[in-house]
Amino acid sequence: MTFAAPWALAGLLLAGIPILLHLLARREPPTVPFPATRYLADAARLHQRRLQLQHLLLLVVRTLLIVAIVLAAAGPSWPTAGVGAHGPTALVVIADNSLSSGVVERGLPALEGLKAAAKEVVNRATSNDRLWLMTADGVVVPGGRDELLTRLDSLAPSSRRLDLGAAVERAREVVERADRPGELVIISDLQRSALVGAKQTLPMVVLRPTGAAVVNAGVAHLDLGSQPWGPDGATVSLTVAGTGQDARALVVSVPDRPAKQLLVRPGGQGAVKLTGLAPGWSEVEATLDPDELRADDRRVVAARTSPAARVAWPADDRFVATAALVLEQNGRIAAGQDVTLGSLGPAGSVVLPPADPARIGALNRALAARGSRWRFGDLDVTPTATDSGSWLGRERVTRRYRLVFQGGAPSDVLVTAGGQPWVVRSGRTVLVGSRFDPDWTALPLAAGFLPFLDALLNRAARGELTNLAAGPGDPVSMPDRVTEVVSGPNRWRVEGGASFAPPRLGIYYLVAERDTIGVLAVNPDPRESDLTRATDTEIAGLWPAARIGDYDQAGDLAFQAGARSDLRGPLLWLAVVLGLGEVALARGRRRSR
Repeated sequence: MTFAAPWALAGLLLAGIPILLHLLARREPPTVPFPATRYLADAARLHQRRLQLQHLLLLVVRTLLIVAIVLAAAGPSWPTAGVGAHGPTALVVIADNSLSSGVVERGLPALEGLKAAAKEVVNRATSNDRLWLMTADGVVVPGGRDELLTRLDSLAPSSRRLDLGAAVERAREVVERADRPGELVIISDLQRSALVGAKQTLPMVVLRPTGAAVVNAGVAHLDLGSQPWGPDGATVSLTVAGTGQDARALVVSVPDRPAKQLLVRPGGQGAVKLTGLAPGWSEVEATLDPDELRADDRRVVAARTSPAARVAWPADDRFVATAALVLEQNGRIAAGQDVTLGSLGPAGSVVLPPADPARIGALNRALAARGSRWRFGDLDVTPTATDSGSWLGRERVTRRYRLVFQGGAPSDVLVTAGGQPWVVRSGRTVLVGSRFDPDWTALPLAAGFLPFLDALLNRAARGELTNLAAGPGDPVSMPDRVTEVVSGPNRWRVEGGASFAPPRLGIYYLVAERDTIGVLAVNPDPRESDLTRATDTEIAGLWPAARIGDYDQAGDLAFQAGARSDLRGPLLWLAVVLGLGEVALARGRRRSR
């Protein structure tokens, strides 16, 4: 038992007053019996015994009355529930209004049941409690009962995803700083994917809906591949997440172009080819036919379409010139000065080592003047092979210059050979460790030579665009060159390398001074599409001491897991009963006299 005002216990000394008065009242003068009054004395003795019993009962009642009043003033509480009103409690209500709460179950939005349960918990709070509310944004908001009820009234499904483990950790930190016992109340649809571990050191109540979750599917991924696209477009791959076995109709659309349709089962993938896009940025949207959860049926990204790179190449280099002509005939490149192939040019460049080793020093000085942090090192004639990666597969290399990075850890390594850098990038300058000649590498005779050269000219040397993806509110590290993020009329100044948290769904363009260098696509977390709920066994395995119940049990379970029952009410009622008993006994004693 604990006391809110333990200093009041000093009043228990007053309980000795009735005992003292009782002892003083027992001091009577000696009496001398007369024979003629003997029978009267016997009758008086019997009456006196009844008076003494009444006096003793009155003593006990008065003593207990004082003890009850003093204990009530001390504010006692007992570590149990259901005895009187609950004691002062620090309570955090975690209302999981993440995207999945917008599902419609049996004709009613799931969020309505969640809000009703949360209101039932908050309504049981007293003026002595300290309350906080946490929703899907992860912010813990303090407030009184009326204030939190108003917030709950306006609660709507959020596009953000709530990590229950992280939410429990933040709530625990808040409660542990409070000056009274506390507990957590989680009200959630308890998606299995959101149920992650967190340290449980406080009593916890977990409230979840009854019944199985509805079948649902959502667009999980929309992959555009490398950017920018060429004039002939590109293939878009898609993934559908969720539950169910039936294939779902999926529509992929781009402004001013015919929409493409396909059927994909939940958990499956599909692909469509998009062509005929105008140069510039285009928003690509994938939409599923609507179901009970509408918020995950749409996903949007942005693609950049650029004209073919304008390239200058050496006519006397047989393999390079032949490959460039083939790319030109297929519309992948055009003659021009945007990118120089083979040597260091005025703009973008794919630099090969010179045929004359004596020119390496001059080339390195020119690279340093350009601001490149890479240079050509010593010649290595040890046979090796390229390491398979996203840019190039495994190809034999017999001669190569070592590529040396100036200062710090090497960055922008595109291809390695024997674990060492073989193709690197510094800005719009690309260095290749070997000449494109069979005496140096087998690559010019391989089937992958043309696609590899196409990627170097159209992506690496032109400045590959940044494609980022995130969920609403998730911090994203910005590329070094970014100075501003733009979404519609909204603009945010950012510093390259810093984090940016997109506030809502949509497309955010990454701007470096006047150039758009990439895009950030903000879409719902694909895990929200799987509405499968965790079982009570899984919840108990994660949080062993948690009390688990349905939404309609919110009023019965709240303020019980960790709160202490306030005994002041029962003690005051006991004092009232004792007071009435004292009055009745005192009147009866006077009548007896």
